[in-house]
Amino acid sequence: MALADRTKTALDESRMLMLGAQILLGFQFQAPFQDGFPTISSAEKTIEVAVLGLIIVVVGLLITPSAHHRIAEDGEASHHFIRFLTRVSLSTLPVFAIAIGLDLGIAGKRIGGLAVGVGGAFLGAVVPLAIWFGPLLFHHPHEDEEMSTSDKKTPLDAKIDYVLTEARVVLPGAQALLGFQLAIVLTNGFQQMSSNLKMTHGAALALIALSTALLIAPATYHRLVYAGRNEPEFHRLASRLLLIATVFLALGLATDTYLVVSKIVDDARLALSSAVAVTAILLGLWHIWPWWRRAVA
Repeated sequence: MALADRTKTALDESRMLMLGAQILLGFQFQAPFQDGFPTISSAEKTIEVAVLGLIIVVVGLLITPSAHHRIAEDGEASHHFIRFLTRVSLSTLPVFAIAIGLDLGIAGKRIGGLAVGVGGAFLGAVVPLAIWFGPLLFHHPHEDEEMSTSDKKTPLDAKIDYVLTEARVVLPGAQALLGFQLAIVLTNGFQQMSSNLKMTHGAALALIALSTALLIAPATYHRLVYAGRNEPEFHRLASRLLLIATVFLALGLATDTYLVVSKIVDDARLALSSAVAVTAILLGLWHIWPWWRRAVA
């Protein structure tokens, strides 16, 4: 398979992982506003906070290769980028499995008691890991061959295909949050929150709505402004729109994290610390790290 095609396939696979993470991301933000949430134990609420953190890390890692590709690699196809994307994607799977297991554990406890909950948590983590990593017991991964010429440039058509695919990788994260933000304003749990927290949610809603609009913009510009033509100017514009969208997505995730943690534990300091940590992690992964890599390259 040609290097350009392998890069596109790797990005498509990352997109599939994001579609899976999208489900848990939306659930973790919506759970505290469900009518039955106040009835769960303090330990279960602590687990919910932990799973929220794990899913944010998963989403952060899955978007990281797209940001690195835009900033550090200028959208070029390379064996180095494929290896980087593969390693980052694989590193998310254990975290993802633990998050699934913990959520299934809480669901299992409410379905059939503590024993069912413990069994659900164990199987919910172990079975996905066995499915995802089991083939490695029988097949050794193939090492990438190095490029024979390091100065070979990726065709513009392929680079534009990459940036549009990377926008589709990021979009499900914003989509899950936007759906959550619009839905919870109709819940009783939201109506019982303070005016300050409601305004916080309004700010997060604005950030995610703007991020979503920016992520959709490359497709509309490509069709309406450039009539579907692949031009260098469009590639630069699409890259910038994608990177700006990730800034608003990070801020929106952090703001909603403050809201949800406040709802779960009713501790403003813990909620603020969580929001600051999310901001630092996501902006670090999506902007500081790739800009540093570009500077030292």
